[in-house]
Amino acid sequence: MSMDTWQRNTSGMIAHAQRRKEQTLQRVDAAITKLLRDNAAVNFNTVSKEAAVTKQYLYANEQVRGRIEALRGQHRERALRERLARPPGKTDAGKDIVLLAKDRRIAELEDDVRRLKKELQGALGKLYERA
Repeated sequence: MSMDTWQRNTSGMIAHAQRRKEQTLQRVDAAITKLLRDNAAVNFNTVSKEAAVTKQYLYANEQVRGRIEALRGQHRERALRERLARPPGKTDAGKDIVLLAKDRRIAELEDDVRRLKKELQGALGKLYERA
């Protein structure tokens, strides 16, 4: 056996790994862009699903991780500002439902009042006849 070792030719493998890395980063960038365009939440779960990469990959890549965390913070701030800008309470549709329920309850109570007044008149009439 000879002590000579074979010259390894790994340049093709290294080039392929580099292309895959660039393609994955492009998919992640495209996913983030699409989520922003659709006004969807940008977080690790949504980017992971949209770009078809693992969350572990997103957390491990510092550049991608920083970008997602920054966008996630901006989304939270925007949501908080919108929530604070809206007056507290119910929406118009919710108010309409409550008003309809109250109107229905008022109508039921008015019917009960009419029925009880008639019963009272009948009872008073019987009491008057006895006296």
